[in-house]
Amino acid sequence: MATAKSPVRRHAPHLRGRLAESPNTDPFADQAVPPPEKRIEIMTEQSLDLTLSEAGGTHIVTRGGIELTLRPVTAKDGDLLTRFYDSLAPDDMRFRFLSAQLHLSSAQLAAMIGVDHRHREHLLAFETGTEELVASLLIAADDTFEAAEVAIAIAPAYKGHGVGWSLLNHAVDLAKQRGVKLLRSIESRANREAIDVERTLGFRSSAYEGDATLALLEINLSETAG
Repeated sequence: MATAKSPVRRHAPHLRGRLAESPNTDPFADQAVPPPEKRIEIMTEQSLDLTLSEAGGTHIVTRGGIELTLRPVTAKDGDLLTRFYDSLAPDDMRFRFLSAQLHLSSAQLAAMIGVDHRHREHLLAFETGTEELVASLLIAADDTFEAAEVAIAIAPAYKGHGVGWSLLNHAVDLAKQRGVKLLRSIESRANREAIDVERTLGFRSSAYEGDATLALLEINLSETAG
């Protein structure tokens, strides 16, 4: 169990562990940086003037030249997401959820499609033209938008083409535009590729208290230009 840390870290959600079944419990109570096994609740409090939602489609081109169309998840995407995560390699599932699971649980799937599109946004990235699902980008902010956490999963066929860098850069821009001050990700130390990508975008790595196998990657958006 993680012990108390700085006030900034206390407000950051934890996307990597198991997603909870209940949508009504505060996931931030009395936790500095929650442990991987913590059950995360879907946040239902809504702000009238702050949102992570992207109402329409967004187009980006990766550094590898792949054109992506991003859109928010909908209630109809359950089967699509199930097939997507079933296609991931065991290591990719372990890196995404920090557990040895091979498939999404029903609770995880419900949480992924049940985001409130304000504090929590789940964007699906499709290859423009083929409409094939390339990646999943989930970003969750605390109720004051002081801090947020990002998690990305990429289809095996699209790894190594700059998708992760482009989506993480998009998440940084989105969080910054919404006034988020701290963006973070929790990674397995074995996931060197993700850690290296995060560092190129200005994330700083530190020890994850309570688990030597994990690294905490954070970027202070109030200190970045643009």
